[in-house]
Amino acid sequence: MEKSQASLIIQNGTVVTMDNENRILTNGAVVVRGNTIIEVGDSDTIRGKYSADQILHATDKVVMPGLVDTYGHGGHGLIKGIYHPEHGWPTGAFYFDATTEDWWHAEGLLSAVERLRFGVTTGLTVVGATPARMDSTVFAKRQAQSAEKAGVRSVIAVGPPDPLISHLSEPWSGTFWHKGKPVKRMFSFRDTIENTVKIIKDWHHGLDERIQVALHYPYLFGRQAAHPRHPFVYNPEEHVSLMIEKADEVKELADRNQVLLHSHAFGGSVSFALKHYGRKCVDRFLDGKVALAHCNGLSREEIEILGSHATGICAVPFTHENILYGPCPIIELLQHGANVSISTDGTAPYCSYDLFKDISRAIWNEWMRFKDQTVFPPGKALRMVTIDAANVLGLGHLVGSLEPGKKADIILVDFNRPHLVPGELIPRLLAFYANGNDVESVIVDGKIVMQDRRVTSVDEKEVIQFAREEAQKAFERQEIRGYLEMDQDFWTSWKY
Repeated sequence: MEKSQASLIIQNGTVVTMDNENRILTNGAVVVRGNTIIEVGDSDTIRGKYSADQILHATDKVVMPGLVDTYGHGGHGLIKGIYHPEHGWPTGAFYFDATTEDWWHAEGLLSAVERLRFGVTTGLTVVGATPARMDSTVFAKRQAQSAEKAGVRSVIAVGPPDPLISHLSEPWSGTFWHKGKPVKRMFSFRDTIENTVKIIKDWHHGLDERIQVALHYPYLFGRQAAHPRHPFVYNPEEHVSLMIEKADEVKELADRNQVLLHSHAFGGSVSFALKHYGRKCVDRFLDGKVALAHCNGLSREEIEILGSHATGICAVPFTHENILYGPCPIIELLQHGANVSISTDGTAPYCSYDLFKDISRAIWNEWMRFKDQTVFPPGKALRMVTIDAANVLGLGHLVGSLEPGKKADIILVDFNRPHLVPGELIPRLLAFYANGNDVESVIVDGKIVMQDRRVTSVDEKEVIQFAREEAQKAFERQEIRGYLEMDQDFWTSWKY
């Protein structure tokens, strides 16, 4: 019988499909034609049916869907580690006054390479800190171009700053550097909306679905949990009408353009909205494609309404919000019907894009809360960084599991390593023992972008050098020494 031609076969591996049956094939193979998976099955059967332009041998490796990170921040990659618990870290004003479009391109490339090296093939990136830098389209454009060049799948999240907690001095301004000299330009909420529309038009569904755009609005229901450095007390009589007006505008814009509405939420936000917006208004804002990051410290009332809308949740297991408000109540949200994913909130001030590490962190948070190791099975946690996470981003029809018809976003995890031997109960080893550095090869959209730990889509050394140069230039434009203090207390005391 004549064999059918494929472009790539991955064979002789343990295939963890993350499909509806959660199949694990011990001598499995995945067949790819172009950018699409066409068959998943037994290696011996596949060899008899297909020939391929390229074959990857996966002996002693786990073949699984690329990981999906539902929440991270553009810009943070070039300030990672720069943090002082009393002084904070350079984000809002630094981004708006010290960075250039080349800086955003360098950061985008660096973060894309970091993600793919950790097996994260799809990642959402909020362009900027909470005040997304949308005073021009160039910053989001450069981030999208970085993802394009590195070969990852990306959701670029763009939108206006919050009108009440903008994390910027008013009137709003951004600095553009021309021949080494700063030029300040004022901008408004309306300017950021217009720039958001342009990015959606130019990039959504771009590169054969490899680039998506989401509308990120910082606080859909306000930030009722006190921000440690940006305290704000809402006056319902003064602020609610403006909050509803702006939330209505961004929700209508997201719906009209059929993009995901992505926002933050903390304990008290949804309850505040229920009381002051009204249930009908809250239902309207939660209807459709909506994802909320963090969701720490939610009340039962808030859990129930988010669950009733099957809201996407981007839980962050490793964040100072756990200290301030308590962990995200993952188990209760799942019980009430929410679609929960595990995310990194990468990559500053103490996070990385190693999503594997956050699987066990999320599980341990829930074990500690419930004092019960039977809650939160590792298999469910793995789904929350693959197919469940893809569904949170509205991409479950494209990625998140290894099934015929889906895009070929695949990673190979090397199990020929001491901490992953003897190799029984593989899902448990993936959840508790694997880390991003165990990822050996990465395929995105059918193309090999890393093989044998070597990035093939870009020159990694050039990316790192470019990033270092742009970071240093920005540090010269704005002083950061206050964030870098390491006195004797840092080394010898029990407290700063």
